[in-house]
Amino acid sequence: MIPAPPRAVTAALVESAVLGVDAPCPLLAIGDETSWGIVTSADEHGLHIGDLTITATPQGLETLVTCTGPVPPGLLERLDKRATQLAKARVVVAAAIVRDGKVLAQERAYPTEAAGLWELPGGRVEPGESDVDAVARECQEELGCTVIAKEPVGPDVPLSDHMVLRTYTATLTAGEPEANDHRTTRWLENDALSTVPWLPADRILLPHLSRIL
Repeated sequence: MIPAPPRAVTAALVESAVLGVDAPCPLLAIGDETSWGIVTSADEHGLHIGDLTITATPQGLETLVTCTGPVPPGLLERLDKRATQLAKARVVVAAAIVRDGKVLAQERAYPTEAAGLWELPGGRVEPGESDVDAVARECQEELGCTVIAKEPVGPDVPLSDHMVLRTYTATLTAGEPEANDHRTTRWLENDALSTVPWLPADRILLPHLSRIL
């Protein structure tokens, strides 16, 4: 039993350092080939990689973690420590705005290391603000449009030691999105999701975006 909610546990599970696995990048996405095998699922219910399945089941304010397959030494201890940390993390929200079978993406203009990479619209949740209110505010500020946030999409994704990305589907209700703080925006169909270079955290969400499209 881990004293953290499932969203914090599953956020920790996409970090290769927590798993102790050799991988091409610090954050694992479905389809990544690692030293343990291919990641075939990574969502709010747990993770499956190679012969190992880790399932996160809510138990009140805690999470029951069950493992099927070979469990590397120290994995559960690392998972407990990181999930407990992420349970206190500040939330950055993202909006998967879907219209006519397409999702809106935007290209970063800055900072230098992120320029040219793509992401979903969004930003930090302010103190006292709900996630859904933050989605609406950020889309108004970044895109000049009005949206309504709906269901969460995929797992929380760690952005730093004390920050996680949480994504919601959203419906455009007024205005046409414009790239106020970014280079450009694009409506991407399912087949086009992999045609742009995404920020590492947003890359994890691609299989989940594909399902809703």
